[in-house]
Amino acid sequence: MCDSEERYRRARGGRRRSAIRARRAIVLLTVIALAAVRPTAGAGGEPGTVLVTQPQASSETLDVLLLRTWESGNLTIVDGLANVPLSMLAGGTTNTYRFELTIFDHEGNDLYRDSWERTLSERAAAYVGSGSSTLLESFRFGLQPGEYEIEARAYPTDAPDLGTRIRLPLVAFSETPEASDLILANRIEPIAEEGGGGGWSITRGGIGIAAAARTAVLPEEPTLYYYLELYGSRGTDTVTVAAAIHRAGREVFRIADSPTEVRPESSAITGHLELAGLPPGEYEFHLLIGDGEVAVERSADFSMLSPSAGVAVAAGADSEEGRYIASLSDAELEATLGGVAVLISDTERRLFEALPPDGRRAYLTEFFRKHDPEPASSGNTFLEEYLERIGTIHARYDENVGTEERRPWATARGSLYLRLGEPQNRVVNYSPHDLGTPTSVLGSGGFAGEPPYEIWQYQDTGFVYLFVQQDRFGAWRMVYSSDPYVQSLADWYRRVGPSALNDLMTNFGITARSGLDQQ
Repeated sequence: MCDSEERYRRARGGRRRSAIRARRAIVLLTVIALAAVRPTAGAGGEPGTVLVTQPQASSETLDVLLLRTWESGNLTIVDGLANVPLSMLAGGTTNTYRFELTIFDHEGNDLYRDSWERTLSERAAAYVGSGSSTLLESFRFGLQPGEYEIEARAYPTDAPDLGTRIRLPLVAFSETPEASDLILANRIEPIAEEGGGGGWSITRGGIGIAAAARTAVLPEEPTLYYYLELYGSRGTDTVTVAAAIHRAGREVFRIADSPTEVRPESSAITGHLELAGLPPGEYEFHLLIGDGEVAVERSADFSMLSPSAGVAVAAGADSEEGRYIASLSDAELEATLGGVAVLISDTERRLFEALPPDGRRAYLTEFFRKHDPEPASSGNTFLEEYLERIGTIHARYDENVGTEERRPWATARGSLYLRLGEPQNRVVNYSPHDLGTPTSVLGSGGFAGEPPYEIWQYQDTGFVYLFVQQDRFGAWRMVYSSDPYVQSLADWYRRVGPSALNDLMTNFGITARSGLDQQ
């Protein structure tokens, strides 16, 4: 596999630099309980921040999305998001438009009306003739239980006949719901209590949400965020949070359940998902919450956009990483870069493994560019480090299981080496013979029933990892580690011989009893 490093050096046309850094997998899917939702005062029109969206996310019509949350007093809070097409202003003489909001009851009676005027900035005005861009308007109002219709209208201030409108039905919650509507966004962050600034279209209890009437994910920024509020008297409870991505009614992949603690004063759940490499198209995001017998499911649509005309994706394809990855055949891509699967979260791994080869190339190009510690310099030390390690594990840690060969990064030792690199302290005892000094002799595999073993330690953390070849057929297993993020086997001390236990105690100060205390 040393050829992979040489090919990368040729692709980048420069001299290889070495910068070995021990790295842990970056968990990119987070599910956390957040602060309680703070009551928001003020029903009626509330202009949001004007945002110019990406051209691919827009349309020629007025798109409106209504998102419902709930507050005590049986009040439904509605956050409205509207994409106003700039093409509408082409027939006017000024760069101003008026936005009108009207609420009707189920009998058609006009209950509430509000409007406001917006003047385009110079930047936004430059898009008027493009025929494809939009501005985002946001507004909020509260409703008592019942059925309503919401009408939104936008038109040039001096040419009302050129406007566009949409009318949508809306049902306010009749009682305390299990959960709010699901909100998807391009960014969600904690904000100051006053919640001002930041370009947030929705704010809830110290959380800023950058959402739009149409949720669109750019390949250059492939992170999709979500927000959901849970209601009801549930006390301190732990729920399971799972998610799934659907396309054309078929589940593309599912994210495993993750336990999350929800406290009485903390009803909001948020998280994010990396979608790098997901093919362009229309998708549904499903969020599933379970707490015993009660299950809540909410879904929302989003689009994965094609690479835009911006330079980011083009530069990525023509980058050193992109040229190298493009030079690999499909088989070489799997053999060389398939090990990235152990460096990413379970969520991303499901997506990565479901991608076709071209999708994987796009994903991998962005992955290595994003993790380059020195993007302004020549070469990519993160990719160089990866290729060096993948060559090492191919040489050392290939294993045959039955009649099949396991990829080296799928083995216990290979996976750890790819993530953390060469251990600073290493005991290799393939031919245990007594309780004396460990040996490095490649032998038949043990004495008096003792299995071969290896002990690794990394000085930056001090964590120790014990591997044992239990079945004598070449398959190794990690049975114990002092790393709190690694689950040791409950009976690990019974799976090794006295030589391994003695080495743990002599070299690392670990006894069977102290090892048990750390589990």
